[in-house]
Amino acid sequence: MTPLPLFERFPALAHAVPWTPIVHTPTPIEMLAGLAERRDLAKLYVKREDKTHPVVGGNKVRGLEFLLADAKRRNADTLVTFGAVGSNHVAATAHHGRQLGFNTTAFVMAQPHAAYVPRNLADGIAAGARLIPINPITAAPKVIAEWLRLWFCKTRCRWIPPGGTTPLACLGHVNAALELREQIDAGVLPEPDYLIVGMGSLGTAAGLMLGCKLAQLRTRIMGVVVFHRWFCTAGRCAALARRTLRFMMRNDPSILPVNIEASDFDVVGTALGKGYAHATDSSAALTRELVDSGELTLDAAYTSKTLSGGLAWIEQQDHRNKTVLYWHTFHARPALEGAESQRVNAALPGAIRPYIAPP
Repeated sequence: MTPLPLFERFPALAHAVPWTPIVHTPTPIEMLAGLAERRDLAKLYVKREDKTHPVVGGNKVRGLEFLLADAKRRNADTLVTFGAVGSNHVAATAHHGRQLGFNTTAFVMAQPHAAYVPRNLADGIAAGARLIPINPITAAPKVIAEWLRLWFCKTRCRWIPPGGTTPLACLGHVNAALELREQIDAGVLPEPDYLIVGMGSLGTAAGLMLGCKLAQLRTRIMGVVVFHRWFCTAGRCAALARRTLRFMMRNDPSILPVNIEASDFDVVGTALGKGYAHATDSSAALTRELVDSGELTLDAAYTSKTLSGGLAWIEQQDHRNKTVLYWHTFHARPALEGAESQRVNAALPGAIRPYIAPP
């Protein structure tokens, strides 16, 4: 694995913040030539964040390099986190946490069924994750009960927020933007005019916004809302980027401030449809199109909303002559087979078992 561009640029951070190598870097950049031609776009590239790790990859692994190292530094033995039933964050936390010796407890909320959900559940169960179903009414009592159980068992816990979104975790995406700068300098792609990324828990978008500023890239971050519109705003994203910058400056006084405003960020809120994890007609159509062309595997509920919403905005703004980079966060993994499906089903709480069946 290559040295982190983040630590090469800011050496004091390497001594001040915890980090453990997980991501296979640099993640490749490819041209989506067929899709660009069909959409009459000048240049369309994809950053393959789905290839951060060959077993359980995706964008969440970037932040876990820092979060898991922090948990290890604090002598924790159990990770406690939150997410939807099919959360990529929960699956990645459980899998990579297990590789470093952690147990994982995850409180999970119901979501619309989707093809990727059984595989994420299987990866979590394979890593020994304890999955606790909650809803808005049962969340507080179940969290308190589990906290008491862990306390009585003398467990040393590290609590990780939904999506793993903290200023520490955002450093992983700041590093990814600096990695992108190195790939631009090496001639892998021209400097993008727009970078399309999904907006969920905001950590990826905020880290990329800050990283592009620190890398002196003119690239505008275009965030496509895939969670709640009230939460996924330019103001919140910019605020998280500023908190991350302050965290960096506290740990490395040589880092100079950069100006980050909500106006630096474009938000596309028209691709959400019925809500989180609900596919739309356009996202499902784009998923089929890219599978049929052999260019890329999307999930119809999240990454295809991001790409379809971003491309629609590019076309509406008549920016077809611009260089566009799509930040691909979904790691497609094999579907469950019969025997594995049965094992996972037996290990799941009853409320979650219906998700093992194909949607």
